[in-house]
Formats: sequence, structure tokens, C-alpha cells
Amino acid sequence: MTRNIRLASFIAVPIAVLFLPVAAFLIDRAANDGEVPRNVSVRGVALGGLGEEDAMKTLGEIEADLRSKSAVFVVNGHEFDLNASMVDLAVAKDKVITEAMAQRRDGGFFTQLQAWLASFGDQRELELPVSIDENRLESFLVSWENQAVANPAFDGDIDVVDGEAVPLYPRSGQRVAREAAHQIVFLQVANGEVSPRELPLESVEPQLTEADIDLVVAEANRVLSDPVVLSVPDKELEIVFTTEFLAEALRTELVESPSTELRLELSEEAVEAFLTPYMDDIEDPPVDARFIINDDDTVTISPSKPGTVVDITQVTDTLYSTALGRDEATFPLAEGALPDFSTDDALAMGTIRLESEYTTKHPSGQPRVVNIHTMADTVNGTVVWPGEKFSLNDHVGRRTSAKGYVPAPMILHGEIVDDVGGGVSQFATTFYNAVFFGCYEDVTHQPHSFYFDRYPEGREATISWPVPDLVFRNDSDAVVIIQTRYTSSSITVRFFGNNGGKECDARKSDRYAITDPPIEYIEDASLAPTSEIVEANGTQGWSVTITRIITMPDGSVVEEKDSHTYQPRPRKIRVHPCNVPGSTTVCPTQIPSVIGLGLADAEASLAAAGFVLVQGSTVEVENEASDGLIVTQSPDSGDYADAGATVTVSVGVYVPPPPPEEPPPDDGEEPPPDDGEDPPPDEGG
Repeated sequence: MTRNIRLASFIAVPIAVLFLPVAAFLIDRAANDGEVPRNVSVRGVALGGLGEEDAMKTLGEIEADLRSKSAVFVVNGHEFDLNASMVDLAVAKDKVITEAMAQRRDGGFFTQLQAWLASFGDQRELELPVSIDENRLESFLVSWENQAVANPAFDGDIDVVDGEAVPLYPRSGQRVAREAAHQIVFLQVANGEVSPRELPLESVEPQLTEADIDLVVAEANRVLSDPVVLSVPDKELEIVFTTEFLAEALRTELVESPSTELRLELSEEAVEAFLTPYMDDIEDPPVDARFIINDDDTVTISPSKPGTVVDITQVTDTLYSTALGRDEATFPLAEGALPDFSTDDALAMGTIRLESEYTTKHPSGQPRVVNIHTMADTVNGTVVWPGEKFSLNDHVGRRTSAKGYVPAPMILHGEIVDDVGGGVSQFATTFYNAVFFGCYEDVTHQPHSFYFDRYPEGREATISWPVPDLVFRNDSDAVVIIQTRYTSSSITVRFFGNNGGKECDARKSDRYAITDPPIEYIEDASLAPTSEIVEANGTQGWSVTITRIITMPDGSVVEEKDSHTYQPRPRKIRVHPCNVPGSTTVCPTQIPSVIGLGLADAEASLAAAGFVLVQGSTVEVENEASDGLIVTQSPDSGDYADAGATVTVSVGVYVPPPPPEEPPPDDGEEPPPDDGEDPPPDEGG
């Protein structure tokens, strides 16, 4: 037994020793996943153990250091400084990170394990991929040789003096040896070397002859001989390119393939800058196809057009060829953006026709007519695309005075009140019936709570802001074009489209669930308890079901039912508060007449009716029989007053008339004669 244990221990120990590196490898690999493996560097800078973000930052620092350094180059004894950033030195950082992350992680498990074990003593140095802009470097080489070489080689060119091209003939000479110079400069800036380096020179013979330059001069003078006028198609617009502009835009380029030649051209940049002020007038946006409703209700298609744009290369080529004396003098336009809705799209919708129309009548001259017409103008011409929902509220927006709406009656909480934009439910009803008979999907509509006989029963709609709304969906494959028309006494909504051949009709049920109008009492304390005034007779309420009968193109029939309940309008009666059912108010009592009664009898009569007599002033009477009797009372008899109220009376008092006066005695004398004189004047007058 002891021997077996020793044997097992002897075997297990080496296995454990072998397993430990594997376990360590797996643990290390899991812990450092997403990091550069250890002992990986670039340009002597360690990347091992860095994540991608930190490695990118480190490489950026290396790049920045290289770009900050300036190398010195010697051309024919002249020194020139070149900062690495001037030739746009760049490090391919992503490439380095990809390569660094892959170190020791390729191959199978045991290959990676072996590489991991070696990584503790194996340093891997990666190459740093560096690039520069060779075109920028070339421009510096040309500049340096122009400054440092006394007899630079020249392949020839032209110059423009006072609007005329003159030759600059070629000559032999020296220049910087291009291939060697490019290699030297690259190695210096890529390695961050700053010590001076000599750039070699080479002797060069010109590739062009004086005859070659003369031909170019002749061609240039043809280009500069006259202004060029390019006419923009379909526009009253001509672009004049002056000879001064042509001279400024003229460029030469030495082309070495397939044979060496000095080629003339116009600068695209100069042409583009010249045309910038004209761009809005030259270019056109794309035009969508449109449906045009004709006077006879037929619909035609106005074709779509792609947009037109300026292609500077094409314009520059045309300008140059025209300047050389060719016939072309039309401004070239390139095709721009395509229309969102093309002629083919319109044709694919089939024949667009009048699918439905509906008209309702209204009295003319009312304020609501202004609102109906304003809403109709806003909706007229609207296009609803296939699958699109149309909300009348969303399209029209809130009705305001600024939009032209005026106060007019509308229903608010069951009462008719004036509000800005009132009365537009007539338009909503007309619109809804166009949806109904056009066989389009009714998403939401709400009939009036009360019935108005100017609308079709059960097949009408009201609208207010923000609710209720009227929404339909164009569930056809063609557009719906909404057209509105109106007169002083009618409004019409018409739908043009193609509903796929459906036909719609309506069926209305008899009225059911009829309810009598409730009685609404209006308190009026000025009324007698025995009287009432009927202000509104009220109407019944009822329910009705409307069925939309849709006949499909194949002859099948689909029925859609919609039921609505109209509320009864109350019978409104004005009564004294004591006659309102449930009222606790005590009705007043009618005051009896006490005229002609004696004071005691009058007091007893009023007391019996619940009133208190108050004696007022006496009144003289001419009839002795009225002496001591009541001659006036206030309030009058027949009026109503609450119990305990006072009635003021006046009692008649008979005053005998005075006896008649006796005539004076007759003394027999005659009265003095009238002498005809006027009395003396009033001095106060």
C-alpha cells in the first residue's frame, strides 16, 4: 500500500510541474486579453501590456515627435530646412496596433504556449510604417533647385503679357536628382534624423524644342483671342468669360506619357470661382411629377425632371474647346438629383379620376361662412400619398384671427356659443362624406351630439381644437388630391384618385332607442308662481346606424356599420324658483284687493292672506260715501309677495265744499267808459 502511494506521488509531481506553465499561460492570456503581449516594442518604445487606446496614444506621441523635427538638406552648397510636418509625415498607427496585438497569438495552442514561454526573454521590435506626401516634397525640390542651381534645366513654358502669350524656350542645365533625393529625404524625416544631407545634382537636357513651345503659344493666343459666351439651356442666361479671365485661368502642364508635351488647359478652380455667383441661376432642383386637374375633371400628368447641376470639369472642357473656335457654345449641364416622385411613379398609379364629391348647403352672409371658406382654402390642393393619414386638425392648425377666422356659433359643452373659427363642422361633414363615398378608410370622426337637419343624419362630423378631429387614411395605391369649391351658400369637397375600382353607397336604419327631451327649468323670480314661459320645445334623442356598402371590383360586397346616438335637446321652461321641482323655495302669495273697505275690514282681509297692513297718508275724496274707506294700496292687488310682507294703504277723507258766495248789491251806477288807452308799460320788462 505504501509502495503504491509513493509510486503515485512519483508520477503526480512531474505532471503537476508540467501543468503549472499551462495554467499560468491560460491565466495570463485571460488576464491580458485585449492588451499587446509582453516585450513588444516599436522604435524602442514598449507597447507590451498596453490596451488598444493606450497603444494608440503612445504611437501618437511617436508620430508627434517625428513631425516636430526638422531635417537639413544641402543643394549645391545651399542649406534648406524641412520640417516633417511640411511633407505631411504620418504613422500608420492602426496597422502597428493590429500587428502588435497579433504577436505570439497565431498558430495552435502549443505554438502559442511556446511563444508565450519565449516571451519572457524574447524582445520583438516592430517596424514603424511611415508615409509622406510625395507631391509636397516635389514642390520643395523644385523650389530648392530654383534657388540653389545657377543653371537649372528648363523644359520650356509660356507666359501671358498684356493678354498675349509669349514663349519661354527650353534650355539644358542641372537639377536635383529626383529619385535619389526622394529616397534621402524620406529616410531622414522618417527616422527623425536632423544632421545635414547632401542632395545630388544631375545634368538634364530639355525634352521639348522651341518649335514645340511655339505651337503651344499659337494655341494659347487662339484661346485668348475673344471672349467666350456660353448660353444656359432653357434659360435667358448667358455667361460671358472675358479674355482677362481666360488669361488668368490659363495653365500649362508638362505631360510625359505617352510622349512629352506641354499641354494647355484652364484651371477648374478658377472656373468654379468665376461661376459661383451664377450657380443659383444655372442649377435647378429636381421637379416631381404632378397631377393636373383640368376644367373637365380629367387629370393629366406634368412630367418629372431630374435636377441639373454644374460639372466643373465638363464646363471647363467646353469653355476651352469653344475658346479654340469650335462650334459648341452651349453651357453644359449635368444631371443632378432624381425627383422623389417620377413620371413613371405617377403612371404606375393608374388613371387618376374624380372618385367622390359631396356638397352641403348653408345660408349666405353668416360669419360661419367666412370660417368655412377659410378652411376650404387651406385644404384645397392637398395631396395625400398612399398609406398616409390625413388629419384635418393637423393640416389646418388652430383656428385664429391671424389666419382669417372670425367669431361664429359653435357647440361648447352642449351649449351654442360664439368662438373664433366656429361653424367649420359644416366643412368637416362635407369632407367626411367625400371620404365615405370615395371608399377611403375612416380612421376617426365624431358626429355632433345634437342633430342638425342641415346635415345627413348619422353621416356627419364635428371638429374642434384640439379634439375632436377628423382623420382618414389613403388605403389605396394612388394619391388622393383634395379639391374644394364653394359659393356663398354651399361648400363642396372632391376627392381625385384611384381607389382600385371600389364603389360605395350608404344605407340608414330607422331611428331607435328614442328618448324624450328632458325638461330644464330656468329660475326667474320675476314670474308669477302661476305662470311659465316655454323658451325651447326641445327635441327627442335617438340612435341611428349607418351602413357603408362597399362593392369591390370583383363584385363582392363589404358592409361597414357605424352607429351613433343623438342626445335629446331639453325642453326649457322659465318659472318662478318655487315651481322648480325639488325646490325648497316657498311660493309668494297673491295680494288681495282692499280698495273700498274700511280700515278694520282691510286689515282683517290682509291678515287672513298673511300680510300686514300699514296705514299711509290720507287722501281727500270728493264723494262723501268714500269717507273712511281704503282708496289706494301698494303693492297692487294681484301682485305676489312673500308672507309677512306689508301692504301700505291710504284712507279717503271727505272734505265738504265751501258754501257759494252771495253777489254784491246793485247801486244803479254805470261802469266808467273804456277810453281805448293802453295800460302803462311794465318797467321791469
